[in-house]
Amino acid sequence: MSDTLMALAGHVAARPHAPAFTDGNDTIDFATLSRRVAGFAAAAADLPDPIGLLAPSSIDWLVADLGFWAAGRSVVPLPHFFADAQLSHILRDAGIGTVFASAAEKERVARLGARALPLRQGEAEWTATPMTGQRIVYTSGSTGAPKGVVLGPRQIRHTCAALVRAVEACPADRHLSVLPFSLLLEAVCGIYLPILAGGHGTIAPEVIAASGPEIAVRLGEIADRVRPTTTVLVPQLLQGWVLMAAVGRVTVPDSLRFIAVGGAAVPEPLAARAWELGLPVHEGYGLTECGSVVAVNTPGRRRPGTVGRPLPGYAVELAPDGEIIVAGAAVTEGYLNAEARSEGCWHTGDLGTFDAEGYLSILGRKDSLIVTAAGRNVSPEWIETMLLADPRIARAVVLADGGGLAALLEPSALGQLWFDHADEAAIFKLVSQLCAAAPNYALPGNAIVVAPDALADRGLLTANGRPRREAIAADFADRLTTATSRRSTANALL
Repeated sequence: MSDTLMALAGHVAARPHAPAFTDGNDTIDFATLSRRVAGFAAAAADLPDPIGLLAPSSIDWLVADLGFWAAGRSVVPLPHFFADAQLSHILRDAGIGTVFASAAEKERVARLGARALPLRQGEAEWTATPMTGQRIVYTSGSTGAPKGVVLGPRQIRHTCAALVRAVEACPADRHLSVLPFSLLLEAVCGIYLPILAGGHGTIAPEVIAASGPEIAVRLGEIADRVRPTTTVLVPQLLQGWVLMAAVGRVTVPDSLRFIAVGGAAVPEPLAARAWELGLPVHEGYGLTECGSVVAVNTPGRRRPGTVGRPLPGYAVELAPDGEIIVAGAAVTEGYLNAEARSEGCWHTGDLGTFDAEGYLSILGRKDSLIVTAAGRNVSPEWIETMLLADPRIARAVVLADGGGLAALLEPSALGQLWFDHADEAAIFKLVSQLCAAAPNYALPGNAIVVAPDALADRGLLTANGRPRREAIAADFADRLTTATSRRSTANALL
């Protein structure tokens, strides 16, 4: 069964008092969850579409999400970490007049010009009903204003059915949610899959609410206490957990069986070290426009350096230029307010390759390719992944610099002391060693070291942490011409 609401009805009938979800305030069983979903659905039934949802992850958030599906409403999850300007654009673009919000976000909703309703509603009698309505998920691209991806029950059911089989989800699973539910991937893995499998979900928004190395410490401590079997991470969270586990600040629970990591490339040395420490990393690839997950490494069938094979039901092909094209039932029909429709086929803008056994590798974004003075195409993500293999580097962005390349580096908490005392020669030596596998024309000739979190503080990252490359290049234009340089004229022309 791939319909989350029908699966919930089955649990209510078979084991109503089994725990379904836990957050920092409460634990809710399936019977209570169903009544609260029904109560929320009744509260949302007569409101004009679309309706906003603004709050950190919690049981209240997922009750609202399921209640919208039960009421057949169009909902726009509003990431609480978006800036006011981004949220204001979404409210205007989608035509949202009403937002269900947590108590902490009510004033913000009013300031943005919408009507705020309390997130927590009452209970009502539960009647089993399949999912109807739609989700409009706004993605924060590297350029331009956020765009609303329209998804319905068909897309969600297809993704969930494929993932349940791929990750071998089962009633014994205990999922730890640390990423926000407003991200489609976490809603799928942290809400829908636990219900479909009959497992238990723990919601821990306090992890990413921390700062610096404390994020990884909190993640490790909560995982040790909850003893999850599954979780979803971005590479930076994985890197922090690996570092804290490697130095003994946290322990790794032996309960973990599947950690999905996506959103950006995972350096192979980082993944290998994670496995050595007992963190079973499985790299994946996807995008909101295709239901959140297109390919993933699965238990017992992981191939390092790849994002696994495409999920069942996805037809994934490569265009002549290497662009990944996805077709299938999980593909969106299009963006909100856009005339163009996908017709079940999506040109992702990502470049990739398949090996002989069908494992997919991601090479980078088609629109981020850098052309050197010699006319060579370089994917910055390729070089950035090499740089991020060193735990002293928390973030790396490769930029065009004249006819060559520059590497902008943010130190990690572990690496800050090293960078504070390193001279230009030592920094360039580190960059050269990390990129030794790259051809000469792809070697960064300049190194720019910035303070930790500098890109985030300057607003140079998307909401999900990806670099806004054009904005970064403009912001650091003066340093591109004065940065540490070891690039020879000969190398620039290779």
